[in-house]
Amino acid sequence: MEQLFSAIPQALSGIPHDTIADEALTLAAWSQCAGEMLRLRTVPLSFEKKRLVIAVEDITWQRHLEDLSATMLAKINSTLGHRKVTFIEFRID
Repeated sequence: MEQLFSAIPQALSGIPHDTIADEALTLAAWSQCAGEMLRLRTVPLSFEKKRLVIAVEDITWQRHLEDLSATMLAKINSTLGHRKVTFIEFRID
């Protein structure tokens, strides 16, 4: 799966950005970077204007993930191959 993600940015570099494709790729990158435990407790909701919105179970998870947001941003942007996400909002849902 990691090889697939590493090839996608290079393949997409020559075509114009499509917001639907960017969103789908970014949401998939969250799932890839989050790992199994976070995939079970979070749901990526949307990606717009470089802001990724993630649903979390409760305020405890929200606060914990806010503390980890810089690390998660680095992982996602590394996976995507460039700085596409500038902020992650963790929303209780």
